[in-house]
Amino acid sequence: MGEEGFEVKIKLPSGEVDAIELPFESSKEEWNEYKVSDGTIIKVKTIVTKIYRLKDKYNEFGEPIYHVISGNVITALVPPKLRKYRSGGEESGK
Repeated sequence: MGEEGFEVKIKLPSGEVDAIELPFESSKEEWNEYKVSDGTIIKVKTIVTKIYRLKDKYNEFGEPIYHVISGNVITALVPPKLRKYRSGGEESGK
């Protein structure tokens, strides 16, 4: 994929800046898993929707600064002992 993009202005906490919105494609999207002390496994996946490269802004290593817009998808795998079923459910949650 090429570097084509188009110039935009984005609002950051420090003010409005010039940026280039870059096209992208996902090369890999994996789940991060976290085992909680109660036995629950929390799974988190970050979904990126936009990527911007700030114009003429660089970090201390001389690398361009990127601004990423994303959302999270979160799910929990809960052990049966922690579940509480609504009335009419098959289990009572012991």
